[in-house]
Amino acid sequence: MNGRRHPLAVLIAAGLVLAAALAAQAPAADPATAPAPATSRFLDSDGKPLPFATEAELLEFLRTADVKSEKHLSTGINFPLKLVLEKNGVRADAVFRDVDEDKGAATSGGGRNSLFFTDSYIYEPAAYELSLMLGLDNVPPATLRKNDNKKGSVQIFIQNAMTELKQIKDNIKAPDDQMWKKQVQMMNVFDALIYNTDRNRGNVLITPDWKLWMIDHTRAFRRNDTLQDPDSIKQCERGMYQKLKTLDEKQVRERLKDYLTTFELSALLTRRKLLVERIDKVIAENGEDKVLYTFVFKPAPAPTPAGVPPQ
Repeated sequence: MNGRRHPLAVLIAAGLVLAAALAAQAPAADPATAPAPATSRFLDSDGKPLPFATEAELLEFLRTADVKSEKHLSTGINFPLKLVLEKNGVRADAVFRDVDEDKGAATSGGGRNSLFFTDSYIYEPAAYELSLMLGLDNVPPATLRKNDNKKGSVQIFIQNAMTELKQIKDNIKAPDDQMWKKQVQMMNVFDALIYNTDRNRGNVLITPDWKLWMIDHTRAFRRNDTLQDPDSIKQCERGMYQKLKTLDEKQVRERLKDYLTTFELSALLTRRKLLVERIDKVIAENGEDKVLYTFVFKPAPAPTPAGVPPQ
């Protein structure tokens, strides 16, 4: 060998370098369009994984599937409907909400006095879309559709879940207390961002693997340009914090324009800034290691007793 590389080898090496460079520059996949895990996170009424490769496919199903039956759920102040949807042999349960109250005067929402009180189905898909932008995967996919000529939102039903209310009432302990507390803290940061005035133990769901799911955001996205309780924000998941810091205002407005008014969007973006400032302040006071943490969900090894699905 004379030490010279064969031209084909040079081309292959160059191609590998180029591919690596392009991969490094590629944006992170959006959970709505990225391929789903081998075992779907969403189940049919028999407990079998739904056969959707992406959440985008699931959203299309929610929008277009036929309604085979419906009944009012006994929980929730607005008594949403539980729908049985079917399309192309696939059947799944979903929740339909059509509440749409908008009051300009001060009133009570979620136990609080609130100016420009709004309670609307349209905030469900808004919360879902925003959660994706923050790298979260625990707001069930939701989109807009009509049911019986009524405008509303439809959201996949989380099977085999108990509420946090049942967990507390029955004194069911989380198998990993720190894992659970980290999920709760992420929920608190999300609720602060969207100014959710109606988070309660009835709309926090827990699946048998001890994943926390956030539902019922119809009383979120207030016009308030302050944080509800900034002192409650003491920690933040590292990836979520980075997403908050780099959240692009133009992208937020474009992605949420079908759900939020200009005033609601402006208030949301102001709260994002205040939230980042709050976390930065806590980091300066206590040190980054005590404030930021990396969260990777690890399913509980054994299921807990499941309560009656509360949606």
